[in-house]
Amino acid sequence: MGDKIRVGILGLGRISTLHLQAYKPENKMNAEIVAICDKNKKRLKQVADEYNVEQTYSNVDEFLKNNKIDAVEILTPHHLHTEHTIKAFRAGKHVSLQKIPALTLSDMDKMIEVSKNTELKFRIFENFRFYEPYMKAKGLIKQNVIGKPVKIDYQMLSAEKSLSAWDVPLKSWQWRLTEKGNYKLPTIFDDGYHKHSIIAHFFDEPVKSVIAWQGKTKVFNVLDWDIPANIIYTFKDKSHMATWSISMHKFFPMQSKYYGCDEYLTIYGDYGAIYMPGCTGSLYENCDNSAPGKAGIHWIDKEGKWHSDLNVNTDWANSFVNCSREFIEAIREDRPPEVNPIEARYILQISLAIVRSLRNNYREIKVKDIEDKP
Repeated sequence: MGDKIRVGILGLGRISTLHLQAYKPENKMNAEIVAICDKNKKRLKQVADEYNVEQTYSNVDEFLKNNKIDAVEILTPHHLHTEHTIKAFRAGKHVSLQKIPALTLSDMDKMIEVSKNTELKFRIFENFRFYEPYMKAKGLIKQNVIGKPVKIDYQMLSAEKSLSAWDVPLKSWQWRLTEKGNYKLPTIFDDGYHKHSIIAHFFDEPVKSVIAWQGKTKVFNVLDWDIPANIIYTFKDKSHMATWSISMHKFFPMQSKYYGCDEYLTIYGDYGAIYMPGCTGSLYENCDNSAPGKAGIHWIDKEGKWHSDLNVNTDWANSFVNCSREFIEAIREDRPPEVNPIEARYILQISLAIVRSLRNNYREIKVKDIEDKP
């Protein structure tokens, strides 16, 4: 396919900033933004002016009637995803859907069923898999450099205030703190989808069960936040495990161009390990000490030799460019995109199992026991 894919962006909230930037000319995407839609008319004008988009809408149905749109990026709140995705397919558009894809498996299944009756592409936007250190790690595992993964430790710290970060208005978090919109779990359910996805991505066996614990932190002296928290993931092979631990700080001396958080991912294999300091933020960018390590990727092989690659792109925004490009090329090449809806359903099932564990005295929940809701 020689022509550019014409993209419409539905929803212009905080995260849309990085979706929009992916289509800037310097990223050489075989696509262009031709239309945008949001209820906030001030935001519509701002984006239209910045990206030179002539066609703007505040009504979803009118937006989807635009026959110049080939593909839609849906960035609306979770509880609207099913409605918007089905409407987009019925309007003949390819769909890239921001996580979380749905709040129940039945809603996810509705979208999958509608997509099956079309020849259109459907994928869940999962930029973490396209973060370059993680992509490099996947390659090292495929090359058997550390053997098969046996344990993953995913650490995350968040800060109410940091040296630098996005200024996200409290109202932007409101729907994430509701039962209807996000199970009142702005970190564990919303951001957690990325973490479950990465853990599933690196293990070659499905997550069998989860055990989840959470505390509570008062942020901005107003909101009860759903962290600290610790999640344990178990597998059929009882020698394998993964953990995701999150802390919240009133202040942390961290730089970030995006959200006020950062991660540290460690993958232990049969005979080696991979260490990846940083992701969302820039906490480790200027770490010149031997530990915890500079942003990038470090690994030890079975001969005990240490290696580092600090040339990988560690800017979180670049993962959005890579992820967007993968979808556009899947359309152009007429092939299945990553992450496909069946895999996304499985990750959602893990997410819902974690919610059930939290609501049942932190007991172990088998992923297969989730049939629809937590």
